[in-house]
Amino acid sequence: MFEIKGKVAIVTGGANGIGKEAVKAILNKGGIPVIADFNEELGNQTAKELNVEFLKVDVSDENQVKDMVSHVVEKYGHLDIMIANAGIGGGGSTLDLPTDEYEKYIGVNQNGVFYCSREAIRQMVAQGMGGAVINVSSILGLVGSAGACFYNASKGAVRLMTKSMALEFAPFNIRVNSVHPGYVITGMVNEDVAGAEGIEMLKSLHPLSKGLERLGKPEEIAHAIIFAIENTFMTGAEIVVDGGYTAQ
Repeated sequence: MFEIKGKVAIVTGGANGIGKEAVKAILNKGGIPVIADFNEELGNQTAKELNVEFLKVDVSDENQVKDMVSHVVEKYGHLDIMIANAGIGGGGSTLDLPTDEYEKYIGVNQNGVFYCSREAIRQMVAQGMGGAVINVSSILGLVGSAGACFYNASKGAVRLMTKSMALEFAPFNIRVNSVHPGYVITGMVNEDVAGAEGIEMLKSLHPLSKGLERLGKPEEIAHAIIFAIENTFMTGAEIVVDGGYTAQ
């Protein structure tokens, strides 16, 4: 088992939701998480609450990602875990979507994950001690959804880049896995955004939600992330935590 205690981890999108729960889980395991997030106010608030470091980072900016990794290595001496979780959501007609809006989703959800994974792996190769990279995709990286072409495209790319990286860097004992959440109550999916009727509709898509009477919880995704970090014989896997959504 990969021992998290004493390991340094970067968690992008770590200020709230799934990312915040991943930070808390790493802390509980004795690790040293660093929050990277674009939301400075929320990032500082979460960092203060959990007593960890916060870095304001736009993951769609390659140079900011490079600076993030350099800073962490300079301060802590090594980087052992990358959780590329930052992402943006939304929907809309393929025909009506402005090109710049499409590029924004690709920039954060696809390019951002690529930059974070690549720079983390670059450092891990140099260290020669292996490492774990977790790329957070979505169930919509596995199956299509009408009106979510740009989101499907960005999250689907994460799935296959993860597998490619896993194969390329397995000889260095660097494991790269993807996690695919179903609809989870976060800042992107909540009653304020979707409305009560929208939440009920989303529940209807997940078989387990009918028994639990709720959507997924961020901490349930964080558990899967920790599993992927600790399992030393798993790489290139896609871990689906979706209440049965994709089993239908």
